[in-house]
Amino acid sequence: MNPDALSAISRDIAAAMESAAEFVERPAGEQYQAAAGDGAVIATVGVGGQLLDVRITPQARRAVDNLTLGEHVRDAIRAAEAEAEQARNDLLGSLTIGGRSVAEILADPGVAMPGAVRPRRQR
Repeated sequence: MNPDALSAISRDIAAAMESAAEFVERPAGEQYQAAAGDGAVIATVGVGGQLLDVRITPQARRAVDNLTLGEHVRDAIRAAEAEAEQARNDLLGSLTIGGRSVAEILADPGVAMPGAVRPRRQR
């Protein structure tokens, strides 16, 4: 690989790292919410996927059995986490290194170094 290409990749990596750091340091106000059980439960997670809040409506506490309510809580949390994960994936898809998206590189690191010999898996 020529020095100019390596220099360009180095700049791309630095820019991607800066964007990723900015994403993680977004204000605590950036949150992702999802509901389950027709709105009976609402979960909120932060940009990093950390659980911030779970709200259960008073009607759900009175009218829904414990097992179903637990399922609604689980479903709302998973859906909110999926929203946060999608935001991260969107960011990774928008960042490029050597003309390839970071998401693509993470899925298959070999695409970042075309022509490189991949080690064989040992059985």
